[in-house]
Order: sequence, then C-alpha cells, then structure tokens
Amino acid sequence: MPQLQSVWSLLALLALAFIWHSSASAAAGSTAALGNGDGPGRPLTTFVDLLSSNERFSEFLHTVQRLRMVIPLNRVRNGTLLVPTNAALKKYRKEHGEGASRIAGATYRGLSDAQMWYHLIGDGVIEAQDFGRRTMVWESLSRPEANDGSAAASDDDEPDEPPKEHVFGVMLKTQLSTSGTVTANGVAVLAQNYSCAAGNVYLIDGLLEIPPPIQEVLHVLGDSFGQTTDSADEYSAIEKLLASAGWSDVLTMFSRSSEATGMHTLWAFSNHAFNSQFSYAERSYLLNGPLFVADDEDLRQAAVADVRAVASRFVSSEPVSIARMGAGIHSVLSLGKHANLTLVVEETHGSFSGSIDGQPLGRLDIIARNGIVHSVEQMQRPDSLVFSPQKVLVGLNATAFVRLFKDAGLGDYIDGTRPDRKLTILAPTNHAMDEAFGYDLDDGDDVVLSAKERVQRSPRDRQREWALYHIIEGQYSIEDLAQTPLVRTRLAGEWTDGRPQVVKAQVDQAHRALGSHVSFNGADNILLEPEVIGNTTIYLLSSPMSTPPRLVNALIQNLDLSLFVAAMGASNTVDEIQSEAGVTVLAPVVNAFASLGLVWSYLSLPGDLDARADLSRLIKAHVLTRPVYSDEIPMHTDSSADMLVVKALNGNKVGLYRTPRGMFAFVDQSEQPPFMRRSARSSTSSRLASVLDSSSLKISEPDMLLQTGVAHVLESGLILPLNVEITSAKLLRGMRAHIFADLLERFNLTYVLEDPRGEARTARSSDGDDENDDPHTVAGYSLLVPSDKSWRENPAYRELMRRDHEDISADDSDNPWRNATTSDISHYLGRLVRLHVIPVIDSSPREASEGKRLPTKQLALADRTTYPTLLDDVTLRAHEFATDRFSLQLEGAPFYQTPGGVPFVSVATVVRSGIARSGAVFELDSLLRLPPVSSSGPGGWKRVAWNAAVWLTGIGMGSGLLGVSGYWVRQWWTRADYQSL
Repeated sequence: MPQLQSVWSLLALLALAFIWHSSASAAAGSTAALGNGDGPGRPLTTFVDLLSSNERFSEFLHTVQRLRMVIPLNRVRNGTLLVPTNAALKKYRKEHGEGASRIAGATYRGLSDAQMWYHLIGDGVIEAQDFGRRTMVWESLSRPEANDGSAAASDDDEPDEPPKEHVFGVMLKTQLSTSGTVTANGVAVLAQNYSCAAGNVYLIDGLLEIPPPIQEVLHVLGDSFGQTTDSADEYSAIEKLLASAGWSDVLTMFSRSSEATGMHTLWAFSNHAFNSQFSYAERSYLLNGPLFVADDEDLRQAAVADVRAVASRFVSSEPVSIARMGAGIHSVLSLGKHANLTLVVEETHGSFSGSIDGQPLGRLDIIARNGIVHSVEQMQRPDSLVFSPQKVLVGLNATAFVRLFKDAGLGDYIDGTRPDRKLTILAPTNHAMDEAFGYDLDDGDDVVLSAKERVQRSPRDRQREWALYHIIEGQYSIEDLAQTPLVRTRLAGEWTDGRPQVVKAQVDQAHRALGSHVSFNGADNILLEPEVIGNTTIYLLSSPMSTPPRLVNALIQNLDLSLFVAAMGASNTVDEIQSEAGVTVLAPVVNAFASLGLVWSYLSLPGDLDARADLSRLIKAHVLTRPVYSDEIPMHTDSSADMLVVKALNGNKVGLYRTPRGMFAFVDQSEQPPFMRRSARSSTSSRLASVLDSSSLKISEPDMLLQTGVAHVLESGLILPLNVEITSAKLLRGMRAHIFADLLERFNLTYVLEDPRGEARTARSSDGDDENDDPHTVAGYSLLVPSDKSWRENPAYRELMRRDHEDISADDSDNPWRNATTSDISHYLGRLVRLHVIPVIDSSPREASEGKRLPTKQLALADRTTYPTLLDDVTLRAHEFATDRFSLQLEGAPFYQTPGGVPFVSVATVVRSGIARSGAVFELDSLLRLPPVSSSGPGGWKRVAWNAAVWLTGIGMGSGLLGVSGYWVRQWWTRADYQSL
C-alpha cells in the first residue's frame, strides 16, 4: 500500500511539472504592445492565478470569488479578460449599491455573474495591436440564457471540448476613438497588458454594462433618428411586424423559447422606409392581418405566411457582425424556413458599408443583449409578396365583408384569381356592419315583386344581392367620380329588367382633407385616398349601403311626395307599378297636385269609378317603361335638339333632355308631339325650343334610386295625359256642385259642359262650308259655380224647390218670391245661371286647336279684363286683389238700384278653379247678382238714341242755368256803377 501511494505521488509531480512547462511556454509567447504590466517573476497558468498575483485585480477577484466563478474561470483557455480597475469597481458599487435590482443570475453588491462573464472574450487571445487596428465585434462568454437566471458556464462545462452546437454569447465592440484611445463598449482600455497561459488580461477604466435587448435598442435607435416626440417609435413597424409573425421573442427575453434565448440579427427598417413601400391597407395587413382574421383559420394561416415571408428578410437566426464578416459577399441565415440572405460588405479605409438583399444599410453593428442590430436605410418590396383585394380588405379591417363574399360564393371577385377584371369595391368596416345590422342582411322585405312573378329570396340570396351592390363595374378614382357620379354595380336582376343597379357618389372637394370627401349613397369614405391593387380600387365606408328600396319606401322619405304616394294608393296602382321591372318614375310634388285645384278634387273622389280610372291613367303617365338615369339624358343645345323619348305605362310618350339650366321632361298635350313629327319645318332646334319652353317640367331632384329603377322629382307641375278627359261635368262632380248641374239641365244649358269644337266640326262638315266659317268661334265655356250652400240661400231657388217638392209646410213666409209665378222664378233663375257662364272665344286657327286642350293661359283669369256672359249685354270684370286671387263683378252696373235706393253690389271671389278640356270651372264664394231692372234700358240703336237724348237734356239744362247766373251778375254790376240823385 505505501508503494502504491509512492507511485501516485510520483505521477502527480510529473503532471504538475508538465503543466508548469506548458504555462511557461504560453506566457513566453505573448506580447505586450500596450505595455507589459508588473507580472510575476514566473509564468502563471490560469486567469485566477493572474488575478491573485496582482493587487490591481483584487476587487475583481473578490467579486469572482463571491459569485462562485473561480472554478469555471480556471477552466477557461485561450481567452481575453477585460478587468475593471479597483477604483472603477468601487465607484460602480457606490453608484449602484448592494440593493441594486438583480439583472440575472446570482448578484453580489450590484454585480451579477452574467455581467462578470461579459468581461471575458471567447474569441481567443487578443493582442494589443488587434484592438487598435479597426473596429471589431467580439463574442463574450456571457450567454443570453444567463440573463434569465441560468449560469453562464456551469461546473460541468468542458471548455476544451466545444459543444456540438455553438451557443453564441453576448457581443461587445471595441473601436479606436479619434483621440487614439481603444474603447470597449465605450469604456477605455488602459495601456497595460498582462498575460498568462489562459490568455491576456487588460485593465479597463470602468465596468462593461450588458447591453439592453433588441427591443430597447430599437427605441434608443429611434431617439437618435430625429427630434420629434414620436421619434422613439420610428422603428415600431418592425416590432409590430415580428409580433404579427409570432416572432416577438426575437426582440425580448421574457420567455424561454428558442427565439428568446438565442442570438439574432435584426436588419431594422424605419417606419419611413416601411411606409414608402406599402400602402396603408398593405401595412395594416402585414402588421395586424393575423389578428384581424383570428376567427378564420384559413385566412389567419395565409396572413401569417405572408407576414413571415416579409419578416424573414430582416431577421437572421444568428448574430451577424459586419466587422467580423469582413469585405465580400456572404450568405447569412434567415429566420424560419426561408431562403438565405445575401450580405454584401465593402470596406473603405477601415470603414464598412453594406447591403442585405440589395437593401442599403445605415448604422452597423449595434450591440444588443440578444443579438446585433443594423439599420436598413431603404426597404425593398419583396417580389414574392403579391397583394390581392382580399388581403387589402383584411388590412382595412373589413373581414366581415370578406367573410360575406366567401359565404355568398363571390370569393373570385376579391381573391385575385381574375386580375384582369377592373372593379371598384365599396367595403364597410366590421364595426360599421355590426352597428348597422349585426351582419343580418335581411331588409325586412321577404317577398320582392318581379315583373312576372313573386320571387322568394333566401338569406343567401339577400347576402349575394347586398354584396353585388357593393361591387362597381370599372375602376373609379375620386376624380373620375367627380365627373361620373352615377356608377353601375354588378347587381342586376329581374326587378331591373337585367339592367345594373346604380350607386350615387358625391364628391366634396371642400372637405377632402378630412377623409370624407367622397360618399356613396350617403355612406362616407374614411380613407384619404382609395386603395388601388392592380385593376381593383377599394373605398372603405363608414356605414353599409343598403340595396335601393322599393318605390313606396323611397318616396315616403320625402314629404313633398306624400300626395303622389297617396294617389298611387287611391288609384290601386301601387302593386302594378312596384312589380314593373325597370322603370323611371317622374314624381310630382304636393304643390303640383294642389295646383290642379278642382281637377284634384275630382280625381280624389272616393268611390267614383271614372275618377279612379282617370287617376290611374295620370299616375301611369309618370312611370316610364325603362330606367333612365340623369347621365343618360342628352344635352339640348343650339346645334342639337336631341332628347330621349320613352314610353310611359299609360301609353303616352315623354321626352327627356337637359340644358345648362337643368334637366327637363317634355310633355306635349297634342296627339302628335313635335318630337314625334320631326320634319323639314321643325328640324331646327330653335323651333323646337320654343315648344319645349312652354311644355316642359323641370326635374329638381334627379336619381332617386329604386329597387326597380330610378325616380326623378319634378319641381312643379305634372303630366296630364290626353286620355285623361277632364270635362267641366267631372269638375262639377269634384266640387260637388249638384245644384248648379241640375240648373244647367233644367234650363237646357248642358251644352256648356261639352266641347263645342267637335260639334262645330261636325256641322261644318255636313254643310260643306268650311271656308266661310268665322274663325273666331266659341271654343268652350268657363263656368262660375257658386256652392250648393250659396244656392240654398237664394230666395228664388228656395221657392222653386218648395214648389217642385210641394212642400207647403215649409216656413218661408218672408220669401219675396212667395207670391211670384213659377214662370217668373224660372225666368229669373235662368238669367242668373247664364250670368255665371262665360263663353271662351278661340282666335287660333282651327287646325292648331284640333286635338288639343285649350291653353291654360287662355282659360285663366286676368286682372282688369272684361269677360262676356251668356246673359245678353251683361259682362263681368275680373280684379286680382292678391297673387292669383281674383274677384268678379258686373261691368258697368250702377252703384244704386234706384236714385236714393239701397246700394247694389254684385261681387264674388274665386275660391278654387280647375281647367277642363274646353273650359275652366271657377268656384265662387257667393252668387253674382243680376243687374237691376232699372238699368236695363233699350238695346241697339235705341240705346244710342236714349244716351244722346240724356246728354242733350243735360247740356241744355246746364246752359240755361249758366245764362240765368250771368244775367244776375250783370244786373248787380250795373247797379253798382250809378248813384241816386
């Protein structure tokens, strides 16, 4: 046993001798360009030996011992140790104190083992001239995983045997300042060098701080980018891009994933560079796309793949230093399963520049705790990344719109499979769709009337219709929409007779900077500029557009059209018109119906079959049999008299045209409108224009979109078609003037209710004497109709009715006609009725008036105008006492019935009026009075003789009175000239 111990002792001595010899050889081979320190007289073996041999390293050695780093440090070979001076350590402890926050791993008096290992460079023995040659990045033995609590080098590590997979340490950078001083991460390296078998030791004038993670480095880099308040976020885009790709751990060290504990290189582009390559929607897709489509796995995976395809070009899976790589073309790994990156490095006078995949680099080799950062000056758009309308819509947070397109079977409009098709898409945001109807596209109209049948629509059909209405055929910029505000969509069906539905755009240049400078059917676009992807333009709407409503639903939104809606209901034409496919509705306003006066009173009679039929024809005359939008109406100029002629449901034809004054609907009341009888005589636009001016209705509000077409609101007036025969008899029914109608029949005056022109033509034709007829003939009759109440207040009429009904018990004893004969009463009432009938004289040529209504101007009353009556030698005079308010009174009647008698007044006010085909009907507030009998003198030559006699008598009496007065004055004057004797 003692012999065995002797053998082991001998072997130990031999081993120690060998180790000492090796250490001495290594120490002898080292140089000290910065100056040799006060090394020991014999070669030292390990860094611990060297630290123990010199009092200058006592503070550092003490910290190493307390952090239990002696054994791992003794095992290090072929390294370079940067040791802070004792003064630097004491200063650091004083500034940070023992209570300083723990960085990672074990700490002692504010110092961690990770920070201590950061002072040891593992790139071999670095000579002094290597430090001062050029800027260089070195790898320390402080591993990234040590920063989350694990040791940098365990007791089981074998430094002499490299691991199968290299684990990178935290980098540090040395460079030569302008003053010639070598610094390591900004800390000065002192001009002293100590050597041992394990490597070289350099004193430094401070402690090396472990750099922050990449994310904090980006913030610091942003601060140096500019002086604005948002400069710290100048590199926020690449942070969000990595987060969107699921690679946030590359930036931070908050987890134990491979990305968080590994070392990476970030080729960091600025927000400015990112924005210059991608539009708003494209940026939003890359930064937020996977989050926006989190509930759709297919879309999410596609978005993540696109994001990683971009992000992988800016992240390397290992630390890549430009200084360490040196000049040349290098292939560096990218993160993920993507192609390697091409790094081109150029060196000029010791300075480096470079590019990564053709993108020029700015600031190089910015050290971070978990890697290296290089700034990218100009970003290039990856050729492999292709954006489709669907991706842009996802970026605009219109994912509900995308999902609806997919559910409706319309995915090919947005997925990019047909890039040659030019479209404009109007997409509401998710919030807008949710606010509007929570993705429920039911418009509450389960049954839509088509031209042939009622078609039941499923929810999928409604979704498809709604989606197609948000697709516009062709590409439209804001400038295009300003010129062409009506755009055709892809929605077309039976209810429009195969024609596309229209969206109305409105461009507001005054508020363009606010983003709502263009709206579609009232829904504002919230983008400053539309997104353009190839042949597709996308606008983002603040609210969805509902498909055009049915006719009644659209009209009732305008109170001025309420009477038109009521008229459709009264005429039982609502269902027929709403079921008609592809129509244009010319909608009259309330005032247009009110201006009809007694005509409207007749048309609105309840239970009157004739009135309902006429009202139905009138309503249908306003419904054209094809949709005509304002941009289809031709311009009427001095050189062109073109107009678009469209047939109405009633059979009449309406011409549509526009001028610089607006759009008009031409409605001619003749059997052959001028636009249907173009001839050599009426070929010039000037002749036609004179006709148009008097027969046109101005359109005040064009393009009210309907489910079955379009509606235009007429400013005033309406269409009264020729097949709507408005006669005086119908107007009497409308005002319920039953007594006046009965009196006309009683006194054989019913001919005033008919058109005398037809009878005159028949009579002349039978006589064969057309040439000698008086051209100034009676063309019709206007009726002055008092109300039934006014007639009942007339004593003569009351007495006649009493006798007709043999009502002897009627108490009307004070009636002045009580003792008159029936013949006298009838004679009186007959004359009274004739006083209320005005014959209308037509002075126009017979050919011009045939087949036409009498002009309204000819039938209307005029101020201070005298009108004849059917009562011989009695005329009436009209007075306009207010705008369109008239009164009528006897012309030339004496103010008193008899000298010294009661005043005579015969005046009535017009309450309402209506124009019939051959005359007018004026409703009076009271009866006109017949002229007094005393004023009814002889007529003809006798009246002239009577007037002459009256004048002569008056002149004679005046002359005699003048003579007597003159004689008296002469006598008085003569007497004044004599004196009495």
